[in-house]
Amino acid sequence: MALRETEHLLALESSAISRIKVRELEAPTLSEMSGLWSSLKGGVVSTPFQTPEFLAALQETKLKTGDYRFSVGVFAEQGEDATPCMLLPLVRFQRGPIRVVGMPDFGLADQNAPVLGAGCRASRECRVAMIRAFFERLHDADIVDIHKLHGRIDTRENPLNFMPETISQNSSLLLDLRDGEGSDNWCGKSIYKKTRSKFRRLVNEGVSLVEAETPEERIELFKTLAAQRSDRFRQLGRKDSLEREDRADFYIRLAQMEASSSPFRAIALKCAEETVAAMVLMMSGSQATAVLVSIGDPRWHAFSPGMVLFAKAIQHAAQTGVRWFSFGTGQQEYKQRFGGVEQPSRRLLMPLSTRGRLFVGAREAHRAAQDMLQIALRRNGVDT
Repeated sequence: MALRETEHLLALESSAISRIKVRELEAPTLSEMSGLWSSLKGGVVSTPFQTPEFLAALQETKLKTGDYRFSVGVFAEQGEDATPCMLLPLVRFQRGPIRVVGMPDFGLADQNAPVLGAGCRASRECRVAMIRAFFERLHDADIVDIHKLHGRIDTRENPLNFMPETISQNSSLLLDLRDGEGSDNWCGKSIYKKTRSKFRRLVNEGVSLVEAETPEERIELFKTLAAQRSDRFRQLGRKDSLEREDRADFYIRLAQMEASSSPFRAIALKCAEETVAAMVLMMSGSQATAVLVSIGDPRWHAFSPGMVLFAKAIQHAAQTGVRWFSFGTGQQEYKQRFGGVEQPSRRLLMPLSTRGRLFVGAREAHRAAQDMLQIALRRNGVDT
């Protein structure tokens, strides 16, 4: 590849794999990333947010708006054919005086994780050691800061989640679609019966469920969703993050890509040309995540079109072989009604230099002081 490359040879102690070669490729293109992903040993294990298309859309929009450097770490066993066993998308940026290395996120990724080779024999502990040794060799960053680390990538463990420097962050809701039979499982919950009834009423009004198939249809549906969200947020007196031009550009760029490879999916309830409700999901492999939803004209509100669309999205995902359905960030009550189980999320905060250690120490001291203040206020009967 015609790229700047750095290379490390990692010697790992107490590991089934003792020598790992790591290449870091700067700013790979979509076609180059697609080639890397397809070369992974045994196939790809990834979230929708670390697919080549998602990362390429970020490169072409968000990563152009600031002083960011995008790269991919390529981990391969030394010897044999050196087939990659793990990929690690990274982004470098400045946060005040602190040089940060993280993962391409920008509030658009609901989960961060490396991309794993399904056929790689490395254990979780070995993958943790590989990533840790690689980070320790970075000389152009003060700290590693990666948010939204869940415990699993598909059925595999997410090694970043098990790094010793991780801290508890928040949680989201995840639904296992494998368990769909019986009243105790997700299909048996009353919300699905209610939404089926609501959907029949919508059908009687001329409404149907549609999926945008072509890039043009996906872009048009996204723009309708964005307009509906904007109206709704304006009524609530709140700012809609989707109105930021670079964020909308990201989704439009992703929608333009071929549906067979892009994780972007758009579905809607439509009455002729009118959009009653719309949703954008990120879907790849066995995972789907609802990332955007909107509701149209208030005259449809009595039919609960947003809830109907969530139920239809879950059922569609199950029928297409998806196992894990994520409701995105937030613990809103309506999400819990669909049967989601709390998924803890962690943050990796790993200092790499003296400046980085001072930053982490100051942050921990600040948090400890805040905790002590809250305890003191409660002891004195002050409601916080």
